[in-house]
Amino acid sequence: MSRPDDELEDRRQAIRWYRSGVTYTTICERLRRSRPWLAKWVARFKAQGWPGLTSRSRRPRRLRRRLPAQLAARIVALRTELEAHQTRRSRYRGVGALEIQELLRAERRRPVPSLRTIERVLRAHGCGRRRRAPTGGSPPYPAPRATRAGDLVQTDLVGPRYLRGQRRAVRFYSLHSIAVVGRGTWTSQHRYKTSDAFCAHFLGSWGHLGVPRVSQLDNEMAATGGGRHAFGLSAVVRLHLLVGSHLLFVPPGEPGRNQLVEAFNGLWQERVLTLEHPTLRHLHRASHGYWRFYHERKPHRALTVAHEGTRFLGEWLRLHRCQLRWLPPDFSLAPYRGRRGQLPVARGRVSWIQRVDANGRISINARPYLIGTRRTGEYVQAILFTHRQRLVVYAANRRRLKAFPFPIHEPVIDPVL
Repeated sequence: MSRPDDELEDRRQAIRWYRSGVTYTTICERLRRSRPWLAKWVARFKAQGWPGLTSRSRRPRRLRRRLPAQLAARIVALRTELEAHQTRRSRYRGVGALEIQELLRAERRRPVPSLRTIERVLRAHGCGRRRRAPTGGSPPYPAPRATRAGDLVQTDLVGPRYLRGQRRAVRFYSLHSIAVVGRGTWTSQHRYKTSDAFCAHFLGSWGHLGVPRVSQLDNEMAATGGGRHAFGLSAVVRLHLLVGSHLLFVPPGEPGRNQLVEAFNGLWQERVLTLEHPTLRHLHRASHGYWRFYHERKPHRALTVAHEGTRFLGEWLRLHRCQLRWLPPDFSLAPYRGRRGQLPVARGRVSWIQRVDANGRISINARPYLIGTRRTGEYVQAILFTHRQRLVVYAANRRRLKAFPFPIHEPVIDPVL
């Protein structure tokens, strides 16, 4: 491709030869140009002289679909309002292009600009968000697959956080769950981080999102059991086995594996914790209000009318209710508890995804398992099959590597689902 200076010199040389009587064919052969090209610049020279050989701007003189300045100013004003969170309608809303588009549609603006147009206006006024550069080089990760409703739910813990009460500060924790397919959520707040709090949260979540086939969780001590017993199973693990859900623990120190619920954690803290809550009861009320708004009034970018039939999470859950698994209406844990209140062990699977250390080992419930130094730095998935009492380790490509005994000294019953 020729440079602008070379292009301008070719035009001038062509005009010099033309004025000296050289034919069109000869000029085109010398410059390796077409006859329409030469005719264009000859006509431009006859009309404007030598200055006419410079290139003109190709920008259209009139933009028929140009966004009106008043509408662009309204987009920036809405962004400022949503960032401040001072009005009632901006209390729980986000600040993205989808939120602004819904507000413009509610104001009956015509025409309603597209999401890309709104994002372009925000970037032009310095309101756009920077995208993170993709990171690479990590080994393959055996991530669970989620393509259907109820395939995978991510759960995470936020806390400890504190409320400034009248007499003293009140410490609390907040548990959040989000369905990967459908993006339905559930939140609950508790005074203490215990296994009973986790079980209560999961039972409440399953009442709204259904029992997932795979439940993904971080390595919280209250959920894993703390590793005090090499072959012990916590109450959270036993609860998932009882309802027929595959509990999966992400690698320690890698909360990014729960990226969806981590993003929701940030939204929840930004919308709920920024308000004043004198008591835990007020916090419950504000959190439930945001959850109701998030499901019924906030359109989600992951849902489209063309594919899912709606952009609202609550309506999506109602449309796909028949595809989800539900516990019986009269389900209770009381008949399953033993003398000490412990839940039984049911047939099923529990998984731990971990990275092999420099010694070629992984650690589950404080017990090391030798995988081999050749797998150092790789991700493996250890799956416990309770009915076989075996811990089977798989590579990231689902290839079986090793199997270890995992004794369970109590009867193994059938799950509810």
